[in-house]
Amino acid sequence: MIGRSRDRDRYGLETRAAITARLLAKPPRLPVLPTGAPLTLRGVPRAPAAVWIDTGQIVLHDRATRRAVAGALAEAVAVVAGETQKAGGLLVPSGWVPGGGDDPAGGLCADLHSLEVVSDVQRELLCNLLREYAPPLISLTARQLHGPAGASPRGSARLSRATDQVATHYIASFSPQHLDRVRAGLRRNERLARLEAMDVNPLGEASLAAEGDVALRLLDAQMSVSSAMAHALVAQAIAMRVRDLERTGQRVRSVPQPVLERNRSRAIAHGLTAQFDVEQRASAGRPAKQNGARTTTTATVTARRAASAMLAELLPYFRQLDAHPDELAQLFLGLELAADASSDGFVRNENDLLARWHAQDSGLLAADRLAQGLRSPEWLIEDHVSAANLHRAAGSTSAARVWLAEQLAPKRAEPDRQRTSRPPGQRRTDAAAGRPAPRADRRGGPDAGLSAERLLDVVAGDGRTPDEIVDALRAYCRSATVHDLTRPLRQRDREEAKALRRVLRPRRAQQVSCDGPLSSWDEPAAGRALSSAGESGLALLHWDVPEADRPRVRAGLRALGRPPGGVRSVLLTDTSYTGKAKERRGTVELLLVAPAGNDSTDTAEEATR
Repeated sequence: MIGRSRDRDRYGLETRAAITARLLAKPPRLPVLPTGAPLTLRGVPRAPAAVWIDTGQIVLHDRATRRAVAGALAEAVAVVAGETQKAGGLLVPSGWVPGGGDDPAGGLCADLHSLEVVSDVQRELLCNLLREYAPPLISLTARQLHGPAGASPRGSARLSRATDQVATHYIASFSPQHLDRVRAGLRRNERLARLEAMDVNPLGEASLAAEGDVALRLLDAQMSVSSAMAHALVAQAIAMRVRDLERTGQRVRSVPQPVLERNRSRAIAHGLTAQFDVEQRASAGRPAKQNGARTTTTATVTARRAASAMLAELLPYFRQLDAHPDELAQLFLGLELAADASSDGFVRNENDLLARWHAQDSGLLAADRLAQGLRSPEWLIEDHVSAANLHRAAGSTSAARVWLAEQLAPKRAEPDRQRTSRPPGQRRTDAAAGRPAPRADRRGGPDAGLSAERLLDVVAGDGRTPDEIVDALRAYCRSATVHDLTRPLRQRDREEAKALRRVLRPRRAQQVSCDGPLSSWDEPAAGRALSSAGESGLALLHWDVPEADRPRVRAGLRALGRPPGGVRSVLLTDTSYTGKAKERRGTVELLLVAPAGNDSTDTAEEATR
């Protein structure tokens, strides 16, 4: 809340708190949720110039309910913004400051999520899983100060100023004796003895009549309803994963407290540009210490990669929730698009978005402009993050959205051939049954198909011969609908990804360099590569061009379509780098995989397509 332009001290905390008090004294009537319960306007005890809207307990398991909840929230925010104007003020997003050293503390607040648990085992698992996810969650959802004077894309302004919130401690059980030990540790190390002060409150928010729930206090309040709903889906998916862990008898690992606190501090300070420490245990085959314990090493991962890994772990639960790409695009697409070395300018969250708006026009972050948006339900529901990425690179964003749709599509269960084979007395060939043999049975090689991740695991094994690598690539081409290894490789450690690319590249004689985009498979360079693939099973087309020409190379490949003769193309590399002369250059590599000599299926498909 801020005062009107004619108020002498419109940005002063007293003026803003007085407007908030008038609004809360006579709260407006807000829309009703699908459950029939009305939304409730509440104040924030430690932020007297802030308000938030309480949905109460809701279930977000189906898309129609989520759509209705989002619509009700957008209408409610618009109503509150209108009533604030009547009360003599303007409603602006959390973290807005005019500049000039004004204290923002009165307007910073969290986006609280209260998650229901039905047993102490679930409570333990949920608290510890949220604790493990805390650094990437903070990085992904953090909100920094913003306004006409500037907008920073890094970190959380609220958590950096919080004196009553500390990192979550691992809770091995919810027995009274163990909880007393956790409280003693908090009192000794943090000078706080309240479990409720942790980022994850295991006892629930008593002031909201949510005792017994687990309260997630990590997330910052967002500007748009679309962002808040995406974060709610993440919280819902985490709760669903916890139920799976309970059902299968698994526990959550205990990340060492010093590591967790270092990563949390870096996330608060730097957001998605942070670097996290990750402890890795030596494999069973490595030498152990004299006492038999395995050694541990510390690796560093980016916050972007940690957030992507967290979302990837939650994909099965997003599928169970029937999540639409539009609901999660702003979480996934920016992270995917920003994985490339030439990805400057892509928007990954609202911090990035506000920084982008300020760079375009500082007037976009003026109080009147933002207040106008908050009075519009349509503006509140719009996914501004994805819209900004679409405006920057429509082709790449659209392609990433297709990839996300594939990730969210229900996965078909693959039949287990050993389990479905007939008993000896009931064997009967397909030919005898009067129907053609299944496509998979007519293909050579030990595998009917490989996913991208499985392919990378296979070729990473020791002692793989070139023929085995070609067979694995053929299996991948048979099962994948989009032959693109760039994204799966980005999910690997940087050095591991480099090693995998080296393994997948054929020998030098089978590599063909191109000076520019291909316009036809009949061009000499393409012809040499196709001939090499036909002779050896595998070839590589390689481009090393100025960065400005890299999009033209990719566009040319898309226009070419499939190679002739049943050959398949697999995108191996698509990135940019800084050359020796400090100029930006781009690298694109395309594998050409020929079908096996006894496999005419691909060629037949090409002829009948």
